[in-house]
Amino acid sequence: MSDQPSSYVSSAVQVESPDEPPAAQVKKNVAAIRLLREWMADESGYDEQVWPTVRKVLEENRLSYRARFDG
Repeated sequence: MSDQPSSYVSSAVQVESPDEPPAAQVKKNVAAIRLLREWMADESGYDEQVWPTVRKVLEENRLSYRARFDG
């Protein structure tokens, strides 16, 4: 995996704003993509360990009668 986005990735996530030049936005996009890839590669088991607690709290504090998650 390269630190430079492919043309597909940069065109898919690039958001041009009048306050920010495109190069600065691309740099932010590259950093975000790198972070997401790092999270996806994480095999520490932390998310599997914490998810039941997070799910329980979200279900207990929902505003709707419908469950947020299946099962």
